[in-house]
Amino acid sequence: MRGARGMLLLPMGLLGAGAVVLPAVASSEAAPAIEAVHESGSYGGYRWKPPTATVSVGGAVTFTNPSEVPHGVEWKSPPATPKCTAGVPVGTSETASAKSWSGTCTFPQPGAYTFWCTVHHQEMSGTITVSSTGTTTSTTINYPPPTTTGSTAAPGYPSSGPEQGPSGRSPLAGSASTAVKLSSSQHGSSVRGSVAISQAGAGGSLEVDLLAKSASLASGARATRARVGKLVLSRLRAGKVAFSVPLNGRARGALRRHRRLALSARIVIQPMTGSAVTVTRSVVLHA
Repeated sequence: MRGARGMLLLPMGLLGAGAVVLPAVASSEAAPAIEAVHESGSYGGYRWKPPTATVSVGGAVTFTNPSEVPHGVEWKSPPATPKCTAGVPVGTSETASAKSWSGTCTFPQPGAYTFWCTVHHQEMSGTITVSSTGTTTSTTINYPPPTTTGSTAAPGYPSSGPEQGPSGRSPLAGSASTAVKLSSSQHGSSVRGSVAISQAGAGGSLEVDLLAKSASLASGARATRARVGKLVLSRLRAGKVAFSVPLNGRARGALRRHRRLALSARIVIQPMTGSAVTVTRSVVLHA
């Protein structure tokens, strides 16, 4: 019916019925989960699975370490400090690590939040992208298991992001499997190999780090890894760059005692501009 000014008036009962069929709309986003894992058959093959996730501002990511291997989370120059629950060991050294833990971190500002394991560092890295669009995703990357072709051991997973360089060009002359030559079995107290540098990598630097399990260096050591050799070459020229990285005294002693020493060689090529490329290979030295 109509009121005095010709306005259409609805009965109260009909208005209530209308309210029932128009419920409030609620939205929620499930927190992506990132887990610390170890690839079987790969020496030191620790990684985050998946290594990336995307959440909206204020969103949360669940981090878990279900293993008996210590892991922790170190944030590398984030846009803002994430707020993590007590279950996540956060810090900048190996003391900020634990076995069998789980917790969540929330992200207050948009941007890219790069994180490393406090024990395994850049070899176990990942990125949380915080967007302002409300999008929440996680990406699972199924890397193939490590294989050995000829004298070069091909890694089953990358230790950092995809190969990049200035203007998207790689500092490597070819793919990592062809540009990096490193025998998986060597004799002596030095690790020898070579890297093919492209024009995009000319002028940059090459760093080779040798990592060994602490348990193989001394009895009773924790199941972590220690650096036992390092070489840095700067002002690289395009073409083949050979390197030889000697073991330190502690590692040489372990090699003499055990007659063999399993290593992980981390090769980082940093161009003058653009992102670095990191390649990790397994090597066994024989006395």
